[in-house]
Amino acid sequence: MRGFAFGPARMKLAVLAGATLLTAVAARAEVEEDEATWRRWVRLSTEANVYSAYIWRGQILVDTPCWQPAQNIFLNLGEDAAYGAIKGRLWGNFTMFRTQAPHHFGGMSIVDETISYVKSFDNGLDLETGFILYQFPTRRDETIRDTEEFLAGARWRNPWITPRFYVWWDFAESGHNGTDQLYFDFDFTHDFKLLENLTIRPGFGFGIGNDTYMASYSRDVVRSTAFNNFHGDIVADYRVCDHFSVGCSLSYYFNLSRHVRDSPYLVSGDFDSGILRGGIHLKVDW
Repeated sequence: MRGFAFGPARMKLAVLAGATLLTAVAARAEVEEDEATWRRWVRLSTEANVYSAYIWRGQILVDTPCWQPAQNIFLNLGEDAAYGAIKGRLWGNFTMFRTQAPHHFGGMSIVDETISYVKSFDNGLDLETGFILYQFPTRRDETIRDTEEFLAGARWRNPWITPRFYVWWDFAESGHNGTDQLYFDFDFTHDFKLLENLTIRPGFGFGIGNDTYMASYSRDVVRSTAFNNFHGDIVADYRVCDHFSVGCSLSYYFNLSRHVRDSPYLVSGDFDSGILRGGIHLKVDW
């Protein structure tokens, strides 16, 4: 039987293959190191959400399916956001399968641009404060075309129940909107980790609008501070990999105040007994 001769030619080939492999491994390690360094300073996430209705602060604006894409960018202040981060968010709502929906911009009814400062602490406290610009690109009449709000909020992550509180202040008079409109939102959730990558999150919450806010959005029918937007939710989130997750949700919305339910605040349809809304969610973290 003839033996295997490891001659000079094969020696060169083996050395070349080994050098190529080492170079590839080193290059990959350098790329991963650069990516890890980049992620310490910048974070990106893209969202695609489809809902069976468009509900905003208890107002049933559209009772047919819509999709709501969003893009987030976080610029860390200090390595790994040691001093917090500047957050930019672009969000929009597109109405689907509705003949009276806007025919411009693919059915877009609203686009929000948010710039805020966010900070997370080791004790589980998350803070956010900033500004939102709401724009309504399809409106052609003399009603409100855009408005601005100041926002501030806090969340406390803990092993029991996670409370979240936000307040929005519409400080600019625009269209039918008066000044000094305040809206408060309270939410409570808890995460149950059923599998390594599967989380179930039940929760509930409610909102409160001050007298100026309620008068503006109920066409002067409700002129006092009122409870609205009670909702119960259950969300399932499955992380497919480090950068991609899918989920679904089911929520029940009900306005606590009979006075609010009898006013034009609900906008779309007759939902005296509330409305059930489903959702499908996709998220990519870059």
